[in-house]
Amino acid sequence: MGKYMFQHMNYPDAGISYYKFLIDNNYKPEIPVITKYLQLHGIKNGPISELDKEYILGLYNNISKMYTSFNEQLSNAFIECLCKMDMWKEAIKIIKTHEENDKYLLRTGYTSLISYLFDHKQEELAYEYLMHSLQNSYGPHDNAYTTYLKYCLKEKDTFNMKIEKLFLMWNAYGIKPSQDIAFECMNACIECGWSVSQTVISRSRCRKCNEDISQQSLPDEDYERLLQATKKRLIFKEMYYVTEPHEIQSFINFINKNKPYDIIADGLNIMYVAKNGINKDLMYEIKRIFKSYEKQNKKVLIIGKAHMKKFIAKIGLQSVDRFYVKNSSNDDLFLLYAAFASRKNGRIISRDLMRQHVFALQDIELNALFKKWQLSHQFFIDVKKGFVQLNSLFPIDAIVQKQNNSWHIPYVANDKISRMRHTCTNDWMCFKMH
Repeated sequence: MGKYMFQHMNYPDAGISYYKFLIDNNYKPEIPVITKYLQLHGIKNGPISELDKEYILGLYNNISKMYTSFNEQLSNAFIECLCKMDMWKEAIKIIKTHEENDKYLLRTGYTSLISYLFDHKQEELAYEYLMHSLQNSYGPHDNAYTTYLKYCLKEKDTFNMKIEKLFLMWNAYGIKPSQDIAFECMNACIECGWSVSQTVISRSRCRKCNEDISQQSLPDEDYERLLQATKKRLIFKEMYYVTEPHEIQSFINFINKNKPYDIIADGLNIMYVAKNGINKDLMYEIKRIFKSYEKQNKKVLIIGKAHMKKFIAKIGLQSVDRFYVKNSSNDDLFLLYAAFASRKNGRIISRDLMRQHVFALQDIELNALFKKWQLSHQFFIDVKKGFVQLNSLFPIDAIVQKQNNSWHIPYVANDKISRMRHTCTNDWMCFKMH
C-alpha cells in the first residue's frame, strides 16, 4: 500500500522512509513488500545511499539462499537496484536464472540492464541484450531507447552507423517504435544533419521522398529459411490437417522439377473473382491477363482444388502449368511453398492475407521476414490494371525499412504494442540521411 501511495504521488523517499519505520519496529516484510520497497528505489532519482546499498545487498543474498529463483516482479526490482548499485553482473545472473525457469522475458529488467550498459561503455554487452530482448519479446521499454539515443549522440562521426544499427534491428524483428521514441529519433537525427518529417504513405509511396516502400528484396538465404519453415512447421508438422503425405511429396517433386515460377496463382480466388464479378466479360479479362504473362515469357503456375478443373478449361488456361490438390487440402500452403522455392522470381496472386500462417510460424524473425516478402510479392487480380500489389488495397502490416538513403518508420501509440499490426497511412516518419 505504501509503495502505491507514494509512487504515484512522486514521493518515493516517503515510501522508503515508511518501509524503514516498519523495519525499525520489528516488522518482518514478506516478498511482496520487499518488492515494493525495491521498486521505490528504482523510481527514485539519484544514486542509492551506501547504507541502503548494504541493506539491499543483504536482502539479495538472504533471498538468494532461500529461493533458487525469484518471481518476475522481484527479479525486475532487484535488477533495477543492482544496476543502480553498479552490480550489473549480478543483474545478469538474475536474468539467466529466470530464463532457465520461465519462458517470459523480463522486459523491465532488460530495460534497466540495457540502459545501464549503454550508459557505462559496455556497448558489446548492451547490443547483445538488446538483440536478445527483440528476438524473444517486444524489446525493451522506451527508457532503453532514450538512453541509446544519448549514447549515439556522444560521437557525431559514428551517429549514422549506430542509429542505422537500431533501425536494422527494428526491421529484422518487426518492431514499430512508440510515437515518443519516433519523435526522439527525429530530434536526434535532425541534430546530426538528417532531414526528418512526418509523412503519409499512400498506395505504398511516401509523399515526402516519393520512394516506393513496397519494393523489398530478400537474400536467397532468407527465402531458404521461409521455405524450410513452410515445409517443416506449416506442412509436415501439421501434415494430416493440411493434406495427405503422398500429396505433399508429389507437389514437392513437381516444384523441384519445374521451378522457378514467376507467377503462382490461387485458382480458387480466380474462380471467385470470375463468378462474382459484375462484368460479364470477366472470364475473358482474366484469360487476357494470363496470356499477357505468357507473352512476357513469365512462367505461370495455377494451384487449384480438384473440383476446379472444368472451370480452368472453360476460361482457356490449359497452356499454363497447373497443380490440383484435393478439395479438403489447404491450398494456401502449396502457394507459399511454390513461391519460396522460386526465390525472388515468385509472386503469388491471392486475396488471402495468410494471417493464420504468419501466426503458425511462431518465430519473431521469421514473421518479420514473411511480412517483408508479402509486402512486395503478393498481388490480387484487378481486371482493369492486370494485377496490383496486395498492400495497395489490403494493408498487411507496416515494417521499418530503407529505400536508398531514406528510412521509413511506422510508429504506434506506446511501447506496449510494438508488434501490433500497423495499417494506418498517417503514422509514419521519413528519415533522409545526408
